[in-house]
Amino acid sequence: MLFWPYISAEQYYLPLGEGKRIPANDSSWIHFLDQQQIVIMEQLSMPFLISSNGEYCVLLIMENPYRTQLNFSAEPELSFSVSHEYPTIDMDKANRYRIYVTEADPVSCAKLYRDYVMEKNNFVTLQQKAKQNPNIEKLFGVPFIYLWGDFVISVDDINWEAFGQSLASPEITYLCSFAQSIENGSEFESILHELRNQDYITLYQKNFICSYISQVLQQDKFWNADIFKKSYQRIDELLREGYDKLTDLQKIQLHKNVLAASMPEVFHEADSWMNSDTLEIISDMKENGIDHAWIGLNSWEQAYNKPELVWQAVGKDYLIASYDSYHSIHEPGNEQWITACFDDLTLYENATIVDKNGEKERGFRNIGRKLNPTHSMLSVKARMEKIMANGIPFNSWFIDCDATGEIYDDYTEGYITTQEQDLSARLERMAYIRDQYNMVIGSEGGNDFSASTIAFAHGIELKSFAWMDEDMNSNKDSQYYIGKYYNPTGGVAEHFAKRIPVKEQYFSVFVDPKYDIPLFKLVYNDSVITAAHWDWSTFKIKGSTQDRMIREVLYNVPPLYHLDSVEWKEYRQDIVNHYEIWSNFSRKAIQKEMTDFKYIEKDGSVQKTSFDNDLFVVANFNDVAYQYDNVKIPPHSALIENNNEPLIYTPILEEDHK
Repeated sequence: MLFWPYISAEQYYLPLGEGKRIPANDSSWIHFLDQQQIVIMEQLSMPFLISSNGEYCVLLIMENPYRTQLNFSAEPELSFSVSHEYPTIDMDKANRYRIYVTEADPVSCAKLYRDYVMEKNNFVTLQQKAKQNPNIEKLFGVPFIYLWGDFVISVDDINWEAFGQSLASPEITYLCSFAQSIENGSEFESILHELRNQDYITLYQKNFICSYISQVLQQDKFWNADIFKKSYQRIDELLREGYDKLTDLQKIQLHKNVLAASMPEVFHEADSWMNSDTLEIISDMKENGIDHAWIGLNSWEQAYNKPELVWQAVGKDYLIASYDSYHSIHEPGNEQWITACFDDLTLYENATIVDKNGEKERGFRNIGRKLNPTHSMLSVKARMEKIMANGIPFNSWFIDCDATGEIYDDYTEGYITTQEQDLSARLERMAYIRDQYNMVIGSEGGNDFSASTIAFAHGIELKSFAWMDEDMNSNKDSQYYIGKYYNPTGGVAEHFAKRIPVKEQYFSVFVDPKYDIPLFKLVYNDSVITAAHWDWSTFKIKGSTQDRMIREVLYNVPPLYHLDSVEWKEYRQDIVNHYEIWSNFSRKAIQKEMTDFKYIEKDGSVQKTSFDNDLFVVANFNDVAYQYDNVKIPPHSALIENNNEPLIYTPILEEDHK
């Protein structure tokens, strides 16, 4: 292990996510960073650091950032060392740095790094990417929206009085026959038993019944010609070549239609199921002026349940993507989520990562294992071929973890691979999906090693941090608890919908815009579109929504939302109002380089960004108005000036949304 250099300065500018200004004597940063180790490839969005003393800045670029970390201490002020590990499996023992001394302006350092990336031929603009895939232009000025609705059928799609009168029917009895193979199936049986003695059905019971039926309809073995004997054109068309010839999507559509046809007095027409959480939201968004958006689904199965959603989104000129991941793999037969399930059953034992101590790397949430990406490509191709064979017109794809920098040396005997090989394989599989299927590709994180491959990233602007604190992560009685990954309606999970405050110790470090600096945007504004991690939607943090909206303009950051019919109704007007201002600005800014940045006030409470010579924003994060030249900027507002035409933007929100 080599420790060099040791760095001590008055102030640091580090690409922690978008970028942070860290005064060496700041108590919040001392508390957070003292004795901390920061892994360069994973925790910094770009492999450089800036230290500032007096009239000078020093820029240190790490040309070989693998196995490198920053080691912080506070004695009494923050300082740190850079350490680099040289494992035996790494053949490249060279460790190269570039060191520049500049004026006391971190912008000049960011621009030197941009020049460095261009020198290495690693810089690709969004306009260049759009020449390969014109759909990338549909990302310009669009919000990122995760659209929830995991059920096949909703409470609105059932005549509940008729359902209560049909409990003894062959169809309901048949649904019960799956109880032993469905999670919580015994509770479904208990609820049906309760209903026989009730003259009403509670909302909890309705939601649970919809959840259970949805799981049953997704079962391959649901089709039974002896139970479902009714025939009509839609069913006959699907069965023309036999059940075994159906795709996964077609099977679910058949299951929906035969159940609805067999019990028309109970179930509405199958094609209308889930409309309120899918088609109606998309139509309403368009009618309310959101002419472009990126829509993300929890998985491709959500599209199998409601394929009309994807067709409608594409038809309205939206981008729509499925979530996907090849990071974790679960033991065959015990998979807890679909992306951790692979057709090749040998991968779990033969292609998972072993650390230098001979232990298997544990998967996300310590479930399963980490899959070595150098062994994944055949599975990537097989999964994508199977999904795309369903004929769903996805035009975007989101691959979790591949751009986070969470990479590994694998010491598996006979299959040793390095971090460099791990990362190369991740980029290869993202590029394969992008090119083979003409997808607009995005990933979690978005660290700059992926910048020439992806078009967008979720995580740079506000990183995931709830896992750092017990109250946020697991104390369900705490006001700071981020929320469960569950919603009984199948809609937005509490984890994403619940609005929470953030403790001061984390607010200063992660949320407070006064410590922000757009290092990533100064390098990559016209190359990669970056948003917050999906844990932290625009409305998630109580008391911060206005400032986050202003920051979205100042730094040219897309808003991020989690929507179902309930959340859309709750936030619709706020979303539409913000879109009108932000989108018009961003469509111009995204095609330009961010050329300059200034702290108008030294404490960071007033900031200015410039995009070429004709577009700039001044944001006032204070509780009082700020006089900028001859313009008074209200509290928590921004001045947007385009070609000498000024506009004052103050987000107007309902009181409980602020």
